[in-house]
Amino acid sequence: MTITLPFREGRHRLSVAHLLVAIVALFVIMPLVDRLPYGKFLETAAFTFVLLAAVNAVGGERRIQILAGVMAAPAVLAHWLHHLWPDLVPVELRLVADLIFVSYVIAHLFRFVLFAPTVNAEVICAAISIFLLLAVAWSFLYTMLAIWEPDSFTYTESTGAAPAPQLIGFLALYFSVQVITTITFGDIMPVSNVARMLTLAEATTGMFYMAILISRLVGVYASKPPTDSAT
Repeated sequence: MTITLPFREGRHRLSVAHLLVAIVALFVIMPLVDRLPYGKFLETAAFTFVLLAAVNAVGGERRIQILAGVMAAPAVLAHWLHHLWPDLVPVELRLVADLIFVSYVIAHLFRFVLFAPTVNAEVICAAISIFLLLAVAWSFLYTMLAIWEPDSFTYTESTGAAPAPQLIGFLALYFSVQVITTITFGDIMPVSNVARMLTLAEATTGMFYMAILISRLVGVYASKPPTDSAT
């Protein structure tokens, strides 16, 4: 008797692709809406779309999808309450809800990538989504640290703003993507021990994730039986 591990995540084949599109749209929207009259509304709507797409992407089983929906609900509610009444919901509460749900999504997608028997477009979309979501998750941590300890980061290049901007929103995501890709421009520098520890942890996570992903893909292709080209 052969036991087959469950490998399919997502309600349908395009669910992970929808999540990837939502994440890319968020990355495109965030730097463009800062100065628009309804910029915060568009950013909140884009992040809500990411959360809802993530619920669909991990919902291979009804139990898992219900749990994902329950975990996403506080994050969505906190986002909109903070948008409508900023003083009602602390930023930290919204960030914690986001971090918990995004971590849950990353764990399920990572399991899907590891146990998928073949490498197809869905697996590739899931792998890219994980990488981008790791950057998003770490941006939440940088934002919380910047709120609790404003002097944790310094700016080596003048932004033209006074006082110096906080490492929140797109700026935190911008810095997080630099760290996880190890392509840093040096314009934002961690100066506290906690900030330095977080940046090292993110860079290490990104490096190990890419190593695991490459070894997984190579292993899948190496395990395929050779095709007989003889006629």
